[in-house]
Amino acid sequence: MNSSIDIKTENGQAETALELRNITKLYAGTVALDNVSLTVRRGEVHGLIGKNGAGKSTLVGVISGLVIPSSGEILLDGQSYSSLSPITAKRHHVSIVTQEPQVVEESTVAENFFMPLYDGGSGFIDWKALNKKAADILSNAGFPLDPQMKMSDLSISERQLLLVIKACYVERAEVVIMDEVSASLGQRDQQILYGIIKDLTSAGKTIIFISHHTEELLKVCTCVTVIRDGRNVGSVDVAKLDKKSLAALIVGDTNYDDTAIEDRSYMIKDEEAFRLRDFTRAGKFRHISLSVKKGEILGLAGLRGSGRTELFKSVVGIDPYDEGEIYIDGVKKSFSSPAAAGRGGVAYLPEEREAEGLVSIASIQSNLSLGILNKLSNKLGIINQRQESGLADGLIKTLDIKTLSRKQEISQLSGGNKQKVLVGKIMAHAPHVCLLDEPTRGVDIEAKESILTSINKELRSDSCVVITSPGVEDLMKICDRILVIYEGEIISEFDKSEFSEQEIYRAMQGEEVLTYAFED
Repeated sequence: MNSSIDIKTENGQAETALELRNITKLYAGTVALDNVSLTVRRGEVHGLIGKNGAGKSTLVGVISGLVIPSSGEILLDGQSYSSLSPITAKRHHVSIVTQEPQVVEESTVAENFFMPLYDGGSGFIDWKALNKKAADILSNAGFPLDPQMKMSDLSISERQLLLVIKACYVERAEVVIMDEVSASLGQRDQQILYGIIKDLTSAGKTIIFISHHTEELLKVCTCVTVIRDGRNVGSVDVAKLDKKSLAALIVGDTNYDDTAIEDRSYMIKDEEAFRLRDFTRAGKFRHISLSVKKGEILGLAGLRGSGRTELFKSVVGIDPYDEGEIYIDGVKKSFSSPAAAGRGGVAYLPEEREAEGLVSIASIQSNLSLGILNKLSNKLGIINQRQESGLADGLIKTLDIKTLSRKQEISQLSGGNKQKVLVGKIMAHAPHVCLLDEPTRGVDIEAKESILTSINKELRSDSCVVITSPGVEDLMKICDRILVIYEGEIISEFDKSEFSEQEIYRAMQGEEVLTYAFED
């Protein structure tokens, strides 16, 4: 549990940093928040968890001034408001760091830190002093980085951590909302994040920490609030919780337990579906050789920056590779783009779902069918509307996508349901090879189980799957084998009978490396 302190007032009670009273938010036909009350004490890490669509994002929007509640009261610094604006929230030193890093990619780290007030109101920008100040902040945060690097040259994990540092040390926020920020962080950056949180709370700052990972909440937070169906169903000190009791609060089932997913290794066939031979891209990965059979699910475990995402991108033609060979069903292939890879039987689910995987202003149906319009069209290019609708309805049912209609825009879905649509796009392709980069990132317990079950049951039936995950436990649930990639090389292999979370994590850190020999 985090070692944060409660700052006491003269009467011995913990000082309140933020209070919500009877907050309700109504949308057309939907109650997003239903009479929610919440008290956050100064100097604590207050966890917030709930299923996708439970109302967490709406609640965070109310606190940060992005959402106007239909009724209720917000108390900040002893002042009462019926609603906040972003300016009012900033004036009370409330900052939010969102799950998807919002940065100006072509600007430097220092420019992103101090944007837009580079000059501090003086009308003159001292770039040398600005870079020096940014370097000092990064050093104090335990994340030494060249402040003159462009954001486009940094990983998602590094960008996310920089936004946390900006909120905490540049904006000097008193209340920092961290909305799923750890979902995109590698293990090293997670430890830096936890160190920042500890420093801030020890200094009396307040963190509202949103995560789908129960274990992380129990480790980091002082108190956890569970939102279910737009209501606060409990704010509980972590000392009174464990993983099972917290999961039961989230799903609303006192008998809830994290069940194992069916072992379907019997579906593995003798034929090889996918092979890489001596696959290399300088500075990213080298001499990657692997073989996957039809019906097999292969896990690729590695820290951020290990080369796993870069490997996928080179296979499907997003990034070039220097040498090596790709074989699909025994035939040598080379792809110039993800579209070409799709035509060649390889489907790719990207890590950055918002930027690369979905068209946010299009409907669920359009997103599901976008990659296979040639299969849904006649010789004149006219789409068979009935076939397209049937495809969408079938995938929505199979993946249990929570939606009002197949015509609903992607932008209106929760993060977990967006992720399900991405998996549905892969299923619609009926590919020979599925490359899935973190398909369960940032989704709740039930959505994660639904996605993993669909991969295990539906995707492997006609293809092979290579999958990465933010947590080893997800890989252990559905994979037949797990390969560990460290600093661009495959160093270890674990068969299902050898799965050990501790040993796999140690291998991911490069410890006690086990010899991996690719059988040609």
